[in-house]
Amino acid sequence: VLFRSLQVGEMATEVSVESTAVQVQTESPELSSVVTGKEITQIVLNGRDFAQLATLSPGVSNQTGQDEGTVGVNGNVAMSINGGRTENNAWELDGGDDMDNGSNSTLNVYPSADAIGEFRVLTSNYGAQYGRNGSGTIETSIKSGGKAFHGDVYEFVRNNDFNARNFFQPKVAEYRKNDFGYTLGGPVYIPKVYNKDKNKTFFFFSEEWRKDLVPGTTFNQPLPDVQQQMGNFADVCPGAGSIVNKTGFPDCPVNPKTHSYFPNNIVPIDPNAAAILTLLPQPNSGSGLSSRYFAAPAQLTNWREELVRIDHNFSDKVRFFGHFIHDSWSTETPVPLWGNGASFPTVGTNFVGPGVSIVANLAANISPTLLNEFTFAYTTDHIFLNAVGPTARPSSMTMRGLYNNGFGGLLPAVSVGGGVGYDTGGFSLDTGYFPWNNANPTYTYKDQISKILGSHNFTFGATWVAAQKNEDNSPYIQGILTTSNTSAVTTGNAFADLLQGDFSSYQQTNSKLKYYNRYKMLEPYFQDDWHVTPRLTLNLGLR
Repeated sequence: VLFRSLQVGEMATEVSVESTAVQVQTESPELSSVVTGKEITQIVLNGRDFAQLATLSPGVSNQTGQDEGTVGVNGNVAMSINGGRTENNAWELDGGDDMDNGSNSTLNVYPSADAIGEFRVLTSNYGAQYGRNGSGTIETSIKSGGKAFHGDVYEFVRNNDFNARNFFQPKVAEYRKNDFGYTLGGPVYIPKVYNKDKNKTFFFFSEEWRKDLVPGTTFNQPLPDVQQQMGNFADVCPGAGSIVNKTGFPDCPVNPKTHSYFPNNIVPIDPNAAAILTLLPQPNSGSGLSSRYFAAPAQLTNWREELVRIDHNFSDKVRFFGHFIHDSWSTETPVPLWGNGASFPTVGTNFVGPGVSIVANLAANISPTLLNEFTFAYTTDHIFLNAVGPTARPSSMTMRGLYNNGFGGLLPAVSVGGGVGYDTGGFSLDTGYFPWNNANPTYTYKDQISKILGSHNFTFGATWVAAQKNEDNSPYIQGILTTSNTSAVTTGNAFADLLQGDFSSYQQTNSKLKYYNRYKMLEPYFQDDWHVTPRLTLNLGLR
């Protein structure tokens, strides 16, 4: 047996301070900032919207109005760069356009933060090759695969179980957000058959899901009580047979034909009005003149994204990469979206908004001083809106319109002007203008040549953009009925007017149309970074 004595070592603390000289950019006057993929994974983003990274750059001001970043159609990229207009920014993904050119405030696809290799913001003084928009340019690059397999699995959770109760609410509001997914990248190879050295073809794949259930619109709306919805207005009228007293009973309906109260204060309900009443809920709070409808339905949103990128080296001088991204987004709103206005969640909107981005890039090093790069990009988003609820016009309905257009098979929308006692603000019943569709495809072709010639670095090429905006109009071909307790045909009670079928006004659109908007742009450009002397560089560009 061999015995050795062990000696206690000394404890030492060492602090090293290293200083690295800041490298001054002398090749270009552009002002820009870069966030790498590694940095992105270490930055906490509220909502995990990669567009929020732009606010890390000096001169960028968030004008979205959102505390929490969102994706899909509800996403917003309204950023003011150096005081420029928010819609004058260019958002590019692997060199292809990603902007929703209809709104200029949201993107067609939102790549997962875990799939981004680099995020770059050009704020000013950049070259002519980036000069499509007058404000800033935001360039995002998708990760690519490598010789080794790499990936991750993640989930981010927010839940009302973690929240405290609002002091003024009886329970914690329903709030659940689950964001989960994975990424995987590496070489495409078949052992001993293809890409044996793992330096030819690579892939990167990402898939992400988001399931949100968050508080939606709160409804706290006065409305006619149960008896009034059946035509019985005794609670706002004097006894049967009384003479008209508008001062004492301003909300009691008066028959405009006899100028006296209705028999037993019961207003006959027109069959057409009975069909419309399916849009009006029963009160669930209070009673009589204090009847109200209260609801706070949570809003469910589902989002899913598939992303794949392929890189292929044809040779040391010719390289290709391409990506395909598909976003699937759906939600259901409690009222008709972008409509005439609704006071109750009896008719909602099924809102589906998929988006697509396709980019193909081919780069060829023709010589040590000559590079040619061609990029094709296609991007689009769609919006499909459909009604959810009792909107169908029954075959028994005999109401005629201004146009014989079939009313789109829908019940008319209604605006009730209000009464004195139970609701001074009135209420609205909406059936929307659905189905409705919007598509926004954009095709981009870009060819760029870079040439070093003596002290000149030339960059020149052209960008060709063909964009479309295919959108339905938003017609109420079923019409909008309005009642008012100040009209010439009123009973003095706007809701009783609805029951009687006496309307102060009616408007109707004759047909639904689809608009096919087109625009094309050709943008040639030339950039010369001329090194006049070792201390003087001129950056000359024209686009």
